[in-house]
Amino acid sequence: MISLITVGMNHRRYIRNLYDSLFSEIPIGTELEAIYVDNCSTDDSVSFIREHYPQVKIIQNLEPLGFGENNNKGVRNSKGDSIGIINPDIVFTKGSLGHIIDMFKSHDNCKYIVAPRLLNPDKSLQYSVRRFATLKMMLHRWRAGIDDNSEDSCIKDYLYKDLDPAKTHEVDWAMGAALFMPRDVYIQLGGFDQRYFLYMEDEDLCLRAWKQEIPVLFYPQIELIHNHLRGSSHLSINTWWHLKSLALFYWIHGINVKRK
Repeated sequence: MISLITVGMNHRRYIRNLYDSLFSEIPIGTELEAIYVDNCSTDDSVSFIREHYPQVKIIQNLEPLGFGENNNKGVRNSKGDSIGIINPDIVFTKGSLGHIIDMFKSHDNCKYIVAPRLLNPDKSLQYSVRRFATLKMMLHRWRAGIDDNSEDSCIKDYLYKDLDPAKTHEVDWAMGAALFMPRDVYIQLGGFDQRYFLYMEDEDLCLRAWKQEIPVLFYPQIELIHNHLRGSSHLSINTWWHLKSLALFYWIHGINVKRK
């Protein structure tokens, strides 16, 4: 069984696209568990899911929790031997779920974290896999205004623009919008580090995986659409959370992080 964990807070506008695309073509014989962890939404997300997608298991928080803690909560309440971490702003493309199932079957008993190829809503490539964030790179990144189209060579290197997006590659880390792994890998890593409230949890998880010789793979056969919201690309409370999480990341792992 594969368990897909989604954490949402006032994401009702994305839920229909997510679950319609997911449930529209489940391969015959596939055991699928969809879990939605609602982080105290006020937009009727829960009632909408109950009415239109009764097969989804809902976990309702009594108080807001961080991204990592919510996903850990979802995994603890799941049954699958394979885990998918899926943002509510993800859309499954035709055949993508079948590729996910095939990937788990073909890599049975292997330890890994798999990142799909993510596309923007206009079907252009989204730079969703990255090299580990050195302090120098982050300074370049913020100076460029978090612009993925920047011609800064440091940013190009960070975003793996030298990578062939049609081939499978080992990468440092991938955005947590969509990650897949065997359950025993998630358990071995202890899930997401709950000291982070928002941001850097995905990079931290991948770095800890590499430190335990668990590779992170960019796997373009799985292709999903991601309506990337970029909550910290302009000054807001999310910017504060990003900076706080970045400081925690460097405090835990040091400034010059590298893959083992």
